[in-house]
Amino acid sequence: MNATLTYRLALLVAVLAIVLHVYENLAKAAEPSLGWFLWAMLPYAICLAVWARSSIGAPALAGVIAALAFDLVAHYDVFVHPTHSTAALAMIFVPLWSTLLFCPAAMLLVWLTVRRRRVSEPHAP
Repeated sequence: MNATLTYRLALLVAVLAIVLHVYENLAKAAEPSLGWFLWAMLPYAICLAVWARSSIGAPALAGVIAALAFDLVAHYDVFVHPTHSTAALAMIFVPLWSTLLFCPAAMLLVWLTVRRRRVSEPHAP
């Protein structure tokens, strides 16, 4: 694996997500659950799998940043400032949306941007 800055940043963001979800499971949840923790970590696992198979780290970095951004919004909506009685449903659906929509879209956009840049500037990194 390449240890460039983008790879290190992707790992850092994934570690921040682990810290967030461990906090949610241990401090905020009524009862800790390994299943819900693994469910919340699914988008990050997909992004890190892309990271492991890719020659560039930028798409995976974009994916984990997108996942963490939506997780932070869900954390705020569920634990900090819940406005509806159904706010906790975000803990179920945000990992699903991140896995199926937000992370792949972010990774695809960055991959297309990098690819286009490499085609237009053959000597670009």
